Amino acid sequence: MSDRNVMVLGAGLAGLGFARHCPGARVFEAEAAPGGYARSHEFAGAWFDQGAHICHSQDEDWLSLVCAAGPLHEMPKSVVLNHKAGHWFAYPVQNHLADLPPDQRDAALKDFLSAQEQYRGREPLNYEEWCRFQYGDYLLENFYRLYTAKYWHVPMAELATDWLGGRLLPSQVENILAGAKGHQEEMQAVFRTFRYPRQGGFEALIAPLYREADIRLNRRAVAVDAARRRVTFQDGAVEEYDALVSTIPLPALAGMIPDAPADVREAAGRLRALQHYCVNFVVDRENLSAANWFYVYDPDIAVSRVSFPFSLSGERNGRTAIQAEIFVPGDARPDETALREQAVADLGRLLKFSASEVAAAEICAYPMSYVVSDLARAAAVRHVRDWLRGRGIETAGLFGNWEYVWSDRAFAGGRALAEAKGREAGSS
Repeated sequence: MSDRNVMVLGAGLAGLGFARHCPGARVFEAEAAPGGYARSHEFAGAWFDQGAHICHSQDEDWLSLVCAAGPLHEMPKSVVLNHKAGHWFAYPVQNHLADLPPDQRDAALKDFLSAQEQYRGREPLNYEEWCRFQYGDYLLENFYRLYTAKYWHVPMAELATDWLGGRLLPSQVENILAGAKGHQEEMQAVFRTFRYPRQGGFEALIAPLYREADIRLNRRAVAVDAARRRVTFQDGAVEEYDALVSTIPLPALAGMIPDAPADVREAAGRLRALQHYCVNFVVDRENLSAANWFYVYDPDIAVSRVSFPFSLSGERNGRTAIQAEIFVPGDARPDETALREQAVADLGRLLKFSASEVAAAEICAYPMSYVVSDLARAAAVRHVRDWLRGRGIETAGLFGNWEYVWSDRAFAGGRALAEAKGREAGSS
C-alpha cells in the first residue's frame, strides 16, 4: 500500500497507528498539534491531560513504544476510591462492601445473592439489566444508576452493553463475599497496575510517534468528493488520494460528503457523544488524598471523576494537582465559570482544603468526548461505515468507528487497518 497516495484524516492515536504501519501515508490534522484526545498541556506548573489517562495496556507492541518514550512512573498497585454522602470506599463498590455502613452492606449483599439465583443464565438486553443481573437491585439503584445519570445522561435501559469490556467487572461471587467480610486487596480491576510519564503528561508517551509520520497541521477537511477522490480543506486547498482513511467524527465525515443519501445522514444523526469539561487546579498542600483517582456518586455534585496528576507521575513538590471531570449532554451549554467555581468548592469540601489554598484554576472544554453506546449506536455505525466503505473510505479510532475504546486499542485499530490494507494490496 506504500506505493499508493494514502491520505489519513486526523492525527490522533488511530491515525498515528495507521500511518506508522503505512509508509508514505500523509496525515492531515485539523488542529495546531497532533495527538487527538491524548494531548496534554501544562498549567500552573502541572501537566494535565484531556481527562484521566494512564497506561495499563498488555499490548506488547504498544508497550514497546511507550516504554521507550521516556522515564515512567510505574505503579505496582493503583489506589482507586469512591465517594458518596461523606463516605469513602474502595473501587469497585461490589468488591468492597465491608467499606459501607453495616445496613448498606447487608442490603447490598442480600440483593446480590438473590440476583445470582433469580437471573442465572439470563442474557441482559441493556445496561440496566446487566447491572441488575450482575449485582442486584440495591447496588443498581444506590450506586450504578446514580453514576450513570451524571456521567452518561442517558437512562440505563437505553444503553447497550458493548462498551463494558474491562470497565465494569462481572460479578465474582467469591470476591464479593470476601469483600463483604473485610478489606480485600483489589485484584480484579483492569487498571490495578499502570504506567505514566514522569514529565509531560500522558502525551509524552506518544510524542515520539509524531516524528515518524508525515503530519500536516491546521488542515481541516470540509468536503470529501468520494467519486473524484478529492478532499477540500478549510483553506481552500484540494488534495487528491488513492485511498482515504478517516479518524474524524463519523457524523462530521458523513456531513462532508454531498452525495451521502438521506438514510446515511439520518443514521449518522442518531449518533451521540458527551461534552467533557476538565477543571484543572493546583492546591498549595500535598497529600490531600491517598487515591490516584476517585469517582463521585453524589447526585448533587456535578463532578464525576477526580484524578491527581502528581500522584500519577510520582512527583512530590509540596502541592497537589487536581483534575475534576464533568460530563454533560452534547447539546448542553453550561456556564463554564460557574462550573469551574462549583467544582473547586465541592472538592474543597470533600478533600478539606480552603479556597485560599488554591493557587490557580482553569476549565477546559472538549465539545466531543466519549461516544454514547446506546441501543441505536451499533446499527447506525454499521450502516454509515458500510456505505463509506462502498465509496472507498475506511474509518478507524474512537470517533472514526464511533466506539468507546482505550488509547492502546485506538492505536491498535489503526495498525490493524494498515496491515489489512497492506495484505489486500499485496494479493491484488
